[in-house]
Amino acid sequence: MAEEVNRSALFAADDHSLAVDLAWEAEEDKRTYKIALLIALVFHIILIWVTIPDFGNKNFVEEKKNEKIMRRVILRPPPEQQMKQLKLQKKMQKIPVPDPTPDKPEPIVPITTNDQTQLNINDNDYIIGVPDAPPAPTGPIRDGTLGLTRPVYDLAQLQSNVVYPELGKKAGMQGYVLLEVVLKKDGKVGRIRVLGGSLRALGFPEAAIRAVKKMKFTPGKLRGQPVDVVLTLTVNFRLRR
Repeated sequence: MAEEVNRSALFAADDHSLAVDLAWEAEEDKRTYKIALLIALVFHIILIWVTIPDFGNKNFVEEKKNEKIMRRVILRPPPEQQMKQLKLQKKMQKIPVPDPTPDKPEPIVPITTNDQTQLNINDNDYIIGVPDAPPAPTGPIRDGTLGLTRPVYDLAQLQSNVVYPELGKKAGMQGYVLLEVVLKKDGKVGRIRVLGGSLRALGFPEAAIRAVKKMKFTPGKLRGQPVDVVLTLTVNFRLRR
């Protein structure tokens, strides 16, 4: 009633200003909003009360009917008599082992040789074989080999054979020369090789080799036999003051 009074008042005033237009549009929007809200409410009520047919449940029920019911089968164990028979079959049978000793001893067959001679061996006779001696070494034996008796020589005699080189004496050089020497089983000096030392020039190696060639020694032995022995000798060079 109040709305009609206001509306009539607006028309009566016959005011066409901007404020009147805005007020009129606001009133129209409120009315339209109320009508739309009422229509939506009625539509939702209809949806709630109307029953919609359920087509999916039919398929579900039919599938349930087609399913087969699975039952669990429990197997019972075999009777005890069958189990006993199986255990008896698994047992191993005992096989008697024959006596390894023969009833009669084997006859003794005499041993014959190519010379048609027969060997008669009594119970009190024994044949003892002596093993052959190991072969003698063919090459020189290194000093320190097990069972080797080293050659015997005199170091003082070796040093007395040293002749000082003139160039080394003038230069005042002193030191030593290291040699590898083969002392042969016949008492002679064999191969000599210079290994090194503090004096390697000015005639010192040659003087050391000449001194070793003059030395005297007793050959070394291996298992009681003379052998060639390879050993290292040091020849010293010292100036006398």
